[in-house]
Amino acid sequence: MSLSFTLPILPRAQARARHGRTKSGLSVTYKSDAQRQAEENLCALLLPHRPPEPLEGPLELTVTAQMPIPASWSKKKQEAATDRNIWPTGTPDLDNLVKHLKDCLTAVGFWKDDKQVVWLEAGKFYNRSPGWNIELRRIHDDRKP
Repeated sequence: MSLSFTLPILPRAQARARHGRTKSGLSVTYKSDAQRQAEENLCALLLPHRPPEPLEGPLELTVTAQMPIPASWSKKKQEAATDRNIWPTGTPDLDNLVKHLKDCLTAVGFWKDDKQVVWLEAGKFYNRSPGWNIELRRIHDDRKP
């Protein structure tokens, strides 16, 4: 089975967990409201693409994060970014972008656990239309990635 789709949403990174204390002094870890909202938005867009049953076995995941081109850049620099002569080497980190996406894929039910992803290809580049390109495939014994 193979799934391939594009999501028109600004790629966001997994934020660090917040830490605090309850009124009774217990230490707690929680997500910020912005992180929770970003996850809800991404999950809502993922839901229509979810397979009927969670995928089982080893999986191959290919993702690209299409990052927005800063509007403050000159037209020449924006064109260079579109032509992939300039790459988004700053924040957010690619691994944090992928972590956020994988957490949402797990929450929506694409697989039972993200540890099933045994082959991962990921990249980020500038694009005038920010979003995610996602391809997910089962790896069979007779096929190596």
